[in-house]
Amino acid sequence: MNNSRLTYTIIAPALLLGLLFFSCTRKEEEKPTVAASSPALSPNVRIVATLNGDPITLAEFQERFARAGIKPEREVDLEVKSEFLNRLIERKMMLLEAQRKRIKIGLPEINARIAALYPEHGKDVKDELASLGIDFEKWKSDIWEDMMIERLLNREVYRGMSVSSAEARRYYQANAEEFERPEQVRARQIVVGSEEEARKVMELLQAKNADFAAIAREKSMAPEAERGGDLGYFSMGEMPAEFNVVFGLPKRGAISGIVKSPYGFHIFKLEDRRKPGRISFDEAFKKISEKLLHAKEDKRYKQWIKDLRSRTKFEVNYQALEQ
Repeated sequence: MNNSRLTYTIIAPALLLGLLFFSCTRKEEEKPTVAASSPALSPNVRIVATLNGDPITLAEFQERFARAGIKPEREVDLEVKSEFLNRLIERKMMLLEAQRKRIKIGLPEINARIAALYPEHGKDVKDELASLGIDFEKWKSDIWEDMMIERLLNREVYRGMSVSSAEARRYYQANAEEFERPEQVRARQIVVGSEEEARKVMELLQAKNADFAAIAREKSMAPEAERGGDLGYFSMGEMPAEFNVVFGLPKRGAISGIVKSPYGFHIFKLEDRRKPGRISFDEAFKKISEKLLHAKEDKRYKQWIKDLRSRTKFEVNYQALEQ
C-alpha cells in the first residue's frame, strides 16, 4: 500500500474545510473581528474563542490542528494558527446553522462514506490513524461535520445554480484568445525497462501487420498500456521533452526510434495531428460551464457566509494561541 496516499486520504475529511471553504474566503473582509474584551480565561482552561456563548478551548483547537495533519512539535507561525482558528469558527457557525435547519446525517450514511475508503485502503484505516496519533471516533466525527456542511451548502447555497448555453457562448466570444489551440498530436507509446527489451519490441513492430496497440498492452509497463499505449492529444511542452520526438514524425502511423528517458525506453507511434486553430464552442462548453458555475458558487458562498457571520455572536482571543 502507498502509505503517503493513505495518509492524505484519511486526513482529508478533517481538511475539507480547507479545500472547500478556505478558498472561498478573503483574508481581510472575512476575518472575524477581535472583541473589545477577550473571553475570560481560567487558570486551568484556556479559551481561544466563544461562539454564541459556547467556548472553543485551546485544547480543542490543538486537537483539531493535529487532526489536520500538523504535528504538534512543528513550529507554526501565529498567523497560520489564527487563520486556522478563523476557519474553525466558520465551521462551527455552519454546523449550528445546519442543526438549526434540521439537517440530519445518519450513522449508515457516515459508515458508507468511510466504507468508500476501504476498497482502496483495506481495513487498516484505524491502524493508520492510530500511527498518526488521531483518534478514529473523533476523525469519524469530522466526517459527520463535513457531511452536514456539504448538505447545508447544497441546500442553502448551491441549489438551483446552473450555467446556460447563452452565458457560456457570451464568455466564449468575449475570451477568444483563451480558446486558441497550438498544434497537437495524438500518440501511442510502449515503455520498457531496458534497451535490449526495446530492441525486441522494435522487431515485433517491424513485422507485417504488427498491431502497436496490442503489443503495448502486452509489453508496455506504462499506466496507459491497458489503453493500447494511447496518450491522447497533447501540445509541445505538455509532456516530458523526450515526447517531442512525436512532432517530428512524418505522417500518421509512423513509428519513432528508441527514445531513452528517466522513465525507461520509449517507442512512439503518431496516430493523428491537429493543426493550430481555435477550439470550437462545443468542445469548450464543458470547461466554460464548470468555470462559470464555480465563479457563481464562489460569489454566492461569500455573500452567504458574510450574512451568517452577521447573525452569529463570537469573540476571539488570538493571544491564547501564543502559549
